[in-house]
Amino acid sequence: MIPLPKFRYVEPTTLAEAAAILAAEGEDCQILGGGTDLVPSMRQGIFAPKTVLSLQAIDGLGRLEWSESDGLSIGAGVTLRRLETDATLRKLFPMLAQAVSEVASPSIRHMATLGGNLCLDTRCYYYNQSEDWKACSDLCLKVGGEFCKASPGGKAKKCFAVFSADVVPALIALKAQVTLVAKEGERTLDLAAFYSGDGARPNALKPGEILTGVVVPADRVGIKGSYLKYRIRQTIDYPIAGVALALRFGASGVVSEARLVLGGVASKPVLVKGIAELLEGQTLDRARIERAAQLARKAAIPQANTAGQRAHRKQMIHEFTTRAFEDLAREAR
Repeated sequence: MIPLPKFRYVEPTTLAEAAAILAAEGEDCQILGGGTDLVPSMRQGIFAPKTVLSLQAIDGLGRLEWSESDGLSIGAGVTLRRLETDATLRKLFPMLAQAVSEVASPSIRHMATLGGNLCLDTRCYYYNQSEDWKACSDLCLKVGGEFCKASPGGKAKKCFAVFSADVVPALIALKAQVTLVAKEGERTLDLAAFYSGDGARPNALKPGEILTGVVVPADRVGIKGSYLKYRIRQTIDYPIAGVALALRFGASGVVSEARLVLGGVASKPVLVKGIAELLEGQTLDRARIERAAQLARKAAIPQANTAGQRAHRKQMIHEFTTRAFEDLAREAR
């Protein structure tokens, strides 16, 4: 680690003020939520912003509100620990609380914010290194090099850095929407559409935009869910394979809705295709669960740029998908 670079710290009290500063500063400005990812990255030399814009003094970003008409509204400044322990969230959306509880460690969750987790930078062995380490070889694509060194053959002109946020797959499985605010106005989009799949520019934030919150629709209540995470250590570590499964059951155990989202195995969360067609209107049996697990395994495309062997991570996706379906099937019975 190196000492923090010199920077100007600003703490606006309104979104309008924050958006104006961000628009004026451009790429020389980085947004600070809880700082659990930004500050270590700055110490590592990955980021060296001239201005750090804190969102901590802005009213409204700490909201956590439930409405039977509008759903669960979560401000970007809400800490993960608050989400993990909120009684209403744990009752209505237990899978989300479960996913939050898997992030890092309790001390980090006390500081880390939802907005920071949603905007988490992608990670890669060739990117998350010190400046001295990077100076020993050619630059990777994410920091201005010509090729992605983690790609097959090391010659791709697309960045394959891994998206590793735990909370996002669960929110996508729950069909959450995200709100973005800029000097020009506000827009809302499905959280699944927020991620690009390009490891170098992993999300849809436009210059000057700030992620302000997430809404989980009210009709998601009643969905059963499970989030399972594979990592090297049981605390701190990012996922190297993760599965978020959301199921709604109708009469006689028939599946009326199914969504399966993978994390840690691509440059964005992967919404597994074919799951709804396979399961909706059907009961869960071993054959259908196995077919679903095979679809998940096929959808996982891990690269050799993080811990764990690629084949093993794909197999863990298969195993965790099977386990998640079996657990929810037992719960439904």
